[in-house]
Amino acid sequence: MDFKQAVSTTPHLEQSWQVGLQALKKKDRARIESANTFDLKGSVDIDTSLKKCEPNASRWDYVIAYKHSNRNREHLYWVEIHPSGDSEINVVLNKLEWLKNWLDRQGKRLVVFQADFIWIPTSGTTFTRNAKQMKILAQKGLIYKGAGLKIPANRSD
Repeated sequence: MDFKQAVSTTPHLEQSWQVGLQALKKKDRARIESANTFDLKGSVDIDTSLKKCEPNASRWDYVIAYKHSNRNREHLYWVEIHPSGDSEINVVLNKLEWLKNWLDRQGKRLVVFQADFIWIPTSGTTFTRNAKQMKILAQKGLIYKGAGLKIPANRSD
């Protein structure tokens, strides 16, 4: 099953798949670069798609699928675009916890893909590479991309 099929059979996401980065708001699209746009296999606005069924949840923003040239299957980039700063760490970690719980309950078809969980700040980065905040995020499996996400043609992991 590919990403598009997985999305179309996931409750509340059935009609949410979009070509390339089209599911992202225009201002958010500018924060994502890919080595080859033809290898972008679609995107979903998770926040908007699940707003009706989970109106009070701290919903995650997006998921983007990319087919790296050295992989047999699409890789998912779960992207949260959110302000940066110490006071926002718990907010984003709560969103990550919500996402992982949602994946366990409703998004089971999407957990079969390898994935990265990414936080892209809405403005300049406030954390240095060796900051204690970066360690906290890494322990939770969250990657902080202060300059935006650049999806490479190949994966090295």
